[in-house]
This record gives sequence, structure tokens and C-alpha cells, in this order.
Amino acid sequence: MFSNNILALNQIGLGNEILDPEDAFKMTVTEIDDSLLINWEIEKTYYLYENSIKVTHKNRSVEFELIGDPVVHKDEFLGETVIYRNSLDLEILDQLEQNLMNYEVVFQGCAEKRFCYTPIKVKLSSL
Repeated sequence: MFSNNILALNQIGLGNEILDPEDAFKMTVTEIDDSLLINWEIEKTYYLYENSIKVTHKNRSVEFELIGDPVVHKDEFLGETVIYRNSLDLEILDQLEQNLMNYEVVFQGCAEKRFCYTPIKVKLSSL
């Protein structure tokens, strides 16, 4: 379901265990009328980068709306960037088809001051 993050597993020796991405960023999908709602429950001390979130349908970009509480975060590598903590909803309006297999979501997040995951790709049909 989630891409491998082998580097995260190597970081466990830093004092606190790094969660697997599916545990750090728990995703659910709900179909509402003609739209899809994706929800992330984000573990404490973890966050998602706003500019890393992308949705595709058959390899074409899909427009979406983010619903959450954005926070401006000063990142040592990226400078000021917008992140989301705790939870985030993503709404895909005008769902193109019922078959979730053709939708893919890409996102990237971090464990506060310890580790950033490589971009994570999830096929919606796997949730």
C-alpha cells in the first residue's frame, strides 16, 4: 500500500521509534455523492507538507480542495512551507468514475525533528 521507507527503519536508533507511514498518516476514503473525501489522521509529532500532495486519475492531475488547519513551518531545507498536523481532509470534486483503482495520491510527511519520509504513493483502491 505505501512505498518502502527503508531509511526510516534505519533511524530507529535515534531514541524514539519511527512509525511506518501507514501508522503515522492513517488514510480513509469516503464517497459522498459525486465526490471523494480522503482523510488523514496524523499522529502527534508528525506532519504533512501541503505542497507535496498530488492526486492523479489515470496519470492525469486531478483538482482537489484541502480542508484543515494550515500551519506555516520553518523548515531547515525548504524554508517556510505550509504543513498540516493532527488531521487533514482532501476533497476531490466531480469524481471522474466509481473505480477507485484509477486514483493515486502522493504525499510526503515528517516525524518532527527526526526524519522525513520519501514521497508516499497510495492507490485509493488499496484503502
